[in-house]
Amino acid sequence: MKTMQDTRCGHARGIQRAWARAAMLLLTACALAHAPASAQSLPGDRDPGPVLPGGGDLTGLALHLEYPTLEVAENRAYIPLFFTVKATDFAALGLSTDITVRAKYVGGTAKPGEDFDVTDSIRVVPVQGGLNSLSWVQVPMVQDEENEGTETATFELSIDGSTNAPVQMQVTILDDQEVGEVGFVSPRFQINEGATNGHAEIRLWRTLNTRKAATVTYRVEGSPAAMAILGDQAQRTVTFQPGASQVFARIPLANNAEAQGTQDVTLTLVSSDDGMKLMKGYESTVLTLGDDETLPPPVELSIREFDNGSGERGAQLSAMVPRGYQVRVEHSDNGTEGPWQVTWILEGADTERIAFNSFAASAMRMFRALPPEPLSYTYPW
Repeated sequence: MKTMQDTRCGHARGIQRAWARAAMLLLTACALAHAPASAQSLPGDRDPGPVLPGGGDLTGLALHLEYPTLEVAENRAYIPLFFTVKATDFAALGLSTDITVRAKYVGGTAKPGEDFDVTDSIRVVPVQGGLNSLSWVQVPMVQDEENEGTETATFELSIDGSTNAPVQMQVTILDDQEVGEVGFVSPRFQINEGATNGHAEIRLWRTLNTRKAATVTYRVEGSPAAMAILGDQAQRTVTFQPGASQVFARIPLANNAEAQGTQDVTLTLVSSDDGMKLMKGYESTVLTLGDDETLPPPVELSIREFDNGSGERGAQLSAMVPRGYQVRVEHSDNGTEGPWQVTWILEGADTERIAFNSFAASAMRMFRALPPEPLSYTYPW
């Protein structure tokens, strides 16, 4: 765990590196300013390339594809062509105009206008904060009533005004009327037998063939005590409605008065009435059941304050909360007398849970963590 001293040392090292870099650039600029003209343009120097108004060299930008190949279902709203605009040299840092990235269809079995609409498929990347950040061009999908099977499309992405070579992305379009796959959205879920809404909700999702209803059968396995909380029903079903790609399997909770501790049950997909395949790696999930008769001991709340600037301060709040439970974090600006207000609710997890809070620098804010209590809703982790 980092201390405030570690943080200050890290900031100091970062400032030293920034000053060193600035000094190097300043020395380079001074050297060029006082050098003879012949020394400022050496043989083999590259062409400065196209320049935007306000300075800056477009040839100093490069497109990087996050996913050179992509598979997308026909029923999606759009094809996301992911990319990152990277600054490859200091010339690009002088740009003052936002960057336009354009997508162009260049080939494949899919047809523009019939399978997708590539008209005005552009993305404007802001110079301030946009460089080296993930972006994407949205190509709207067109859903038809024919089963055309799997199709392909190749898109070319380029930067408007740049002479740098464009990049190509290969997209596979899966017809929505083909048989798809089904799986749980997470390998872990958690709930408490004393949950507020009285049931667990396990989310499933499917790919393709979403225009029709589909009923999925799944199996529940666990100790007799855990199975009793879930109604002693080992085999259950859940139905996707027409047009839905996700569904919640709702399992009622039978809250008892026995102290049984935290228990795990396993849910496993068995089959689907429309022949969907089971999604590899997501065929099963573990549901943790917290016990409201055996509450965990109080947790230790870690508080790290920092200056946000502009008259504000911030605090990072963290704690280890057992699965199946939650901890309410409260704050007061009036000492221990309060009133205390809820700042955040930290749900159970296998790792440290973290929340942030901002407040006026003049406030003498205090924080506290209440004892763990039953988790109110189902969480997918």
